[in-house]
This record gives sequence, C-alpha cells and structure tokens, in this order.
Amino acid sequence: MKNLAKYIDQTLLTQDVTKKDIVKFCEEAKKYEFYAVCVQPNRVADAYEVLKESNVKIAAVAGFPCGATFTEVKLKEAELCLENGANEIDMVLNIGALREKNLGLVKSDVQALAELTKANNALLKVIIETGLLTEEEKVLACKISAEAGADFVKTSTGMTKNSKPATVEDVKLMYDTVNHLGVKVKASGGVKDFKTAKFMIAAGASRIGTSSGAQIVSHQVSTADY
Repeated sequence: MKNLAKYIDQTLLTQDVTKKDIVKFCEEAKKYEFYAVCVQPNRVADAYEVLKESNVKIAAVAGFPCGATFTEVKLKEAELCLENGANEIDMVLNIGALREKNLGLVKSDVQALAELTKANNALLKVIIETGLLTEEEKVLACKISAEAGADFVKTSTGMTKNSKPATVEDVKLMYDTVNHLGVKVKASGGVKDFKTAKFMIAAGASRIGTSSGAQIVSHQVSTADY
C-alpha cells in the first residue's frame, strides 16, 4: 500500500477546541505529512497560520453537523472559510429534505456550494450521513451530489449519536455509484485503526477522515506495510 498519510484528513471538530489545540494539531499534521486537516470554520485562520508554508491542505465544515440550515447560511460559512485559507469544504447534505423527497432543495443546496468552491479552485465534499439512510437513499444522495458538482461524497460527520459509523459496504456502494461520474469517496466516522483504514481504501475510498491519523500511520511505519 502507498503511504497512508496521503489518504488522511486529520480531523478536530469538537466544541471545546482552543487555538492552542489547533496549533498542536496542525504541527502534528505537518510532522506526519497528512493530506489535509479538517477543522471548524472559526479555526481555519488558526490552521492557516501553521500550515501556510506546508503541503497540508485545510478542509472546513459547512452546515455541520446537521445539514439542516439555510443554503444561504452554508454558502456564507463556506465563503468565509475559503477567505480564511480553506482549500476544501465538507458540507452536510440536508438529510431531512432527502428523506421527504424534496430533491430540488437537496440538489440546489449542493450546487450552490459547488459553484462557490469551483470559482475558488477548491474542492467540495458532501457528507451524506449514511448511518441514517436506507441503501436506496444513499445511492440517491450520491447521485444528486455528483449531478450538482461535488468532488467527493463522504460517509459521515462522526458527530451524530444516532448514526452508525461508516462501513466498508457503504464505501463500496458509494464508490460503485459515483466513480464512473468522476466523483471520489471519503470514508469517515469510526475509522480509528490501520486495519479499518486499509479496508476502506480497498473498498474505494480516496480519503480517510479520522482523528486517529497518527496511530494509523505509526502502525503502517512500524509494520512496514506499504
């Protein structure tokens, strides 16, 4: 396997994060050469100060974690994140709208942020919270996201208590749904060890969202499993 660090979006999205925490977190990301960090909107500028001279990208969340706010709010949130140095936006799909078949709203929500990110040479990942959806709804969410201009579909926020963690089966389903459309898959939510990360990549994930990046990469190095 290739260097696993280049698959990892190291994540710090808890409510109690301080600037000191972000600095330490980003220094660790530089040390391990993760692909990206993923932070809350008000911490993008702090992350940028640490990472601006590095190759580590900055992803920021929008409409997180519920996805049920107004499109205009998600759009403004994403816009400010990009202005503060974000390279990628991880937005949360409006799951309630999807479940009640208000598909026009779901698509326009994603499309608005896709247009913004593309105009700023940034990437858009759409979190579809697979643990709350049926298989049919997962496929539908992926197809709508792809049609609306998303670059990635993503399994989970990792923050919803009544949602199940990401599964290999979900990643494979998502990959099979969007790969031929040029859209990639990010596995996140419950990916805490090397073995799980390896299985997710084998199923089709191009990125791994995790707060356990250091442990995962350290395992790969210690076992020389490349």
